[in-house]
Amino acid sequence: MARIDAMVTPQMLVWARERIAMSVTLAAQAAGVTVDKYESWEKGEKLPTINQAKKFAKKAKIPYAWLFLTEPPLKYKLPQNTDYRTFFNQAISEYSLELQYLLNDVSMRRDTMIELYTEMEIPLPRFEQYIDIKNSDNTTIAQTIRDFLGITLEKQRKFRSSSEAFSYYREAISAIGILVFQAANVGKDIMRGMSIYDPIFPIIVVNRKDEYNARIFTLMHEFVHILTRTPGICDTIGIEKLSHFDIEIKCNKIAAEALVPSNELLCDDRWVRMQQTGWDDVGIQKISKSFSVSREVIIGRLMNLGKIGIDFYNDKLLQYTQEYEQYERNRNNNKDGFLPPSTDIGSQVGKLYARTVMNAFNQEVITPREASQLLSGLRIQHFDKIERWCFS
Repeated sequence: MARIDAMVTPQMLVWARERIAMSVTLAAQAAGVTVDKYESWEKGEKLPTINQAKKFAKKAKIPYAWLFLTEPPLKYKLPQNTDYRTFFNQAISEYSLELQYLLNDVSMRRDTMIELYTEMEIPLPRFEQYIDIKNSDNTTIAQTIRDFLGITLEKQRKFRSSSEAFSYYREAISAIGILVFQAANVGKDIMRGMSIYDPIFPIIVVNRKDEYNARIFTLMHEFVHILTRTPGICDTIGIEKLSHFDIEIKCNKIAAEALVPSNELLCDDRWVRMQQTGWDDVGIQKISKSFSVSREVIIGRLMNLGKIGIDFYNDKLLQYTQEYEQYERNRNNNKDGFLPPSTDIGSQVGKLYARTVMNAFNQEVITPREASQLLSGLRIQHFDKIERWCFS
């Protein structure tokens, strides 16, 4: 069969590669060629075959047809926004490839939201709520957050599970115009949570590999970042893990107070009883369940409130961590890891995004193929399931 060259634009190859901080070596591997041959494409000296170009486009996560454009689509040019390009003064290229892909994907979803709202003539929401983290005390900020999201002790105690609590908090935050995504392919050791502030559709990402109690804390922690205009990538959301940045510690404390108000914790009958009868791990577990947080959050609150010492806290933290690690090992040995496609995609993109895509599809603003692409390749036969879910 005769070789058929793809008349790609060299600068589009460069743009697609640099857009996700892909090295020349990795780009060459993706296309199945040597580094020298790939570099000849970017220099415009030679052309890839159609098959090689398609392999590259797939790895770069862009439509194959884009390689023939003379310049990048406007909505996908990298914004000159340091909150997106760098976090905590760390360049995006210093992160793992999985995290680079995630940053790219969630930003593209945000751009999609703006485009679909515009096409459907829906006014773009602006997120203008702001809290001055430097001049406000933690308790006041936390109560503002509880009021803002409609969180009450009665509501918390009615949650039947931590997954139900997480869904409530996620929807409450989404309802005010924040896109809340879940990452399915990034390790917890790389990222627990992430936030990107923008007045139109700010972004929060939570790692789906965490337990729901941990996701709840991460979600609230990142929401504090959005409210205080201090976005970033967080690799650890432990309540008292030492951080190189004071802002992380403060966000931890505000998130903890928002989820477990000190006055409610200290008045809890089980804690009052413990002060008389002694420490009780079962009691701590029950308290944590009533607030839908982890035991680590509860003991962190008690330490911050001066009710337990640092040594006792560290001992309990080690104990609970070891117990959780054993639980994780047992869980990983027993689960099959399968999620139905609509559940999997819905969990990642959230109801706000899925609902917008399905509305655009139903109004014939986008084609079935485009809707499928925007929903991470979800097949058309699953549209009815994700539609029922996102409009429920």
